Amino acid sequence: MVKHILFDFDGTLVDSRALLVKLYNEIAGQHQFRKIREQDLALLRTLSIAERVDRLGVPALQIPKLVIAGRQLYQENIRTLHVVPGMKEVIARLSSHGLKSSILSSNSEANIRLFLKNNKMEGSFKEVISAKLLFGKHHAIRKVMKQWGTTPARMIYVGDELRDIEACKKLGVPIVAVTWGYDAPRLLLRGQPDYVVNTPGELLRTLLTLA
Repeated sequence: MVKHILFDFDGTLVDSRALLVKLYNEIAGQHQFRKIREQDLALLRTLSIAERVDRLGVPALQIPKLVIAGRQLYQENIRTLHVVPGMKEVIARLSSHGLKSSILSSNSEANIRLFLKNNKMEGSFKEVISAKLLFGKHHAIRKVMKQWGTTPARMIYVGDELRDIEACKKLGVPIVAVTWGYDAPRLLLRGQPDYVVNTPGELLRTLLTLA
């Protein structure tokens, strides 16, 4: 029986894809990387992060520095972002059923908390946890389980990327993959998530059946 729900942030709770493409293109222009064009988006959604980086010609050693720069630009633009339609209601319904929701994201805690404040959602989540490494979510999830004194069977992760699925698989944590985020459904299916949902309403029904 699930008692704790960990939500990814970008793409899952917040509709930030257009902003992140814009910010990437700003940084790409400064560093002479290949920019993302509108016609590239559908293909890029079917590729893993490593495959996207390779296709865009971004040197792997540059990624940590680019992530830091991107987070700063993100904060400067955060007031332009909105909650994915229907997700605010999902969080409220889960809380009314006694389920504890938290956020675990590779975005910064400061950015997430500012977004929650702007959208009047400060009290909606038990915790906001930042996974410092782009591919280190399994370390953060393991740490959360230890702090909460819980087991994989008592929690579930909700995310929109293949790397979310891969992190959960390493720990045996069930995951619901949402199709409205960054990664295309066929890429999500490559990771064999436990559940796949196409709408917030479907997500709510799935989580409540597991509670």
